[in-house]
Amino acid sequence: MHMLKKAALAAALVTASLSANAAQTNITLTAEIDNTLTLLKADGSAIADAVKLTYNPTRGLNPWNERVRIFSNDTASDVQVRLQAPVELIPGSASGANVPMSVRLGGKPLSTTPIEFTAAELYDGAIPDASVAMNLDIAQTTLATLAAGSYEGMASIVLNVKP
Repeated sequence: MHMLKKAALAAALVTASLSANAAQTNITLTAEIDNTLTLLKADGSAIADAVKLTYNPTRGLNPWNERVRIFSNDTASDVQVRLQAPVELIPGSASGANVPMSVRLGGKPLSTTPIEFTAAELYDGAIPDASVAMNLDIAQTTLATLAAGSYEGMASIVLNVKP
């Protein structure tokens, strides 16, 4: 019994000495989350950075399209979409002329002037934080045959939460 009392006393002393040497650290965490918008394929994967357009010698470039969705952490806000600059293919040689291209998203033609997609038309709630699937179409504005050569251009699509 005497031995049990000594063990209990030793345990109490060890516990008291440990708590006397205890320390506490408080870390304040903050985060600023911006409204995030991105245009991805309908399955959530990235749209290709480069697309090779195919050429039909009787009419010009074949249109390119992809099923896409707008993904956002703010599905209650309207979205404005525009082109950074007009889209055209520029020939790599002097023998060709610039080729104007047209871009449409969800059937709406895009230009450097913003167009609005309302939250109600974009987000049906079927997939959290994702819009309904839409077509992204890029096509030669005026179908015509082109001079032989290599052509290159950039379609930069800008998305903004409507202020």
